[in-house]
Amino acid sequence: MPRLLAVLALLAARPLLAGGVPVTYQTAHGAREVAMGGTFREMGIGANSADGNPAAIAIFQAFQLEFAGGWSWQTGGWYGATWARDSTNPELAGAVGVHYLTENFGAGSVSQLDTSIAIAARLGDRVAFGLGTEWIKQTTPNVNAASLNLGISILVLPQMTLGFAAYNIIPTHNPQLARSFEVGFGLLVGPVRVGSEIRSDIGQGPLHPIWNSGVELWLGQAIALRGGWEWQELAHQNFLSSGLGFVFGTVGLDVGWRHGLSGAGDLMVFGLRILVQ
Repeated sequence: MPRLLAVLALLAARPLLAGGVPVTYQTAHGAREVAMGGTFREMGIGANSADGNPAAIAIFQAFQLEFAGGWSWQTGGWYGATWARDSTNPELAGAVGVHYLTENFGAGSVSQLDTSIAIAARLGDRVAFGLGTEWIKQTTPNVNAASLNLGISILVLPQMTLGFAAYNIIPTHNPQLARSFEVGFGLLVGPVRVGSEIRSDIGQGPLHPIWNSGVELWLGQAIALRGGWEWQELAHQNFLSSGLGFVFGTVGLDVGWRHGLSGAGDLMVFGLRILVQ
């Protein structure tokens, strides 16, 4: 039974539960990112860039704190996460993220603690290089895996970022930390922000891309409407998402909802963002 629970907990890309996809490290994102189809790894606008391309944290200067909590009522799984990012130094930036999640599998529940750390340095005003780590610790059944991420982000225009990343370049034999590469971009045109990212495993035979795309529309300075789409080729699953954002000075409140088509399950996430500097 412990071996079965481990397999169920780790294979996040397949519809293992009749009532929906399990909550894992790969889905435990912020509310804004969930609402935008899971797009966040290359845009560099949030503290939870620590979970994505590590170079993205250096593109824009900010000191941010973020908190998020998500729940899937089909599986009973939930998570809490927090991120901190300091890129106010023009030469060196850093970010950290901590996630705690739990998922039910009928015969029992699985709990997991995940940590991500990223550092990045800028080369001139438009290019940044980054190094990141991801560590997954699970006690029942036992999982202890860590790996390394590399990335580059380019500020092509003041309103456009382009990023390339290689994830988990140290083999872990853990499906949540599979080797993959990614390319993505973020674009801001007036009140509209668009982002898209595509990534795929490396060395696992034919490519099986995951495509995340999202859009954010600001109504004035205080309200944002969001929507997105995610496609997982290996599992043949589509997810549609939507959400709202509210800004009060330096504080933002967000809600995001992801709906999986063909019974893939739903996820509701609430978030708090604080711009300290």
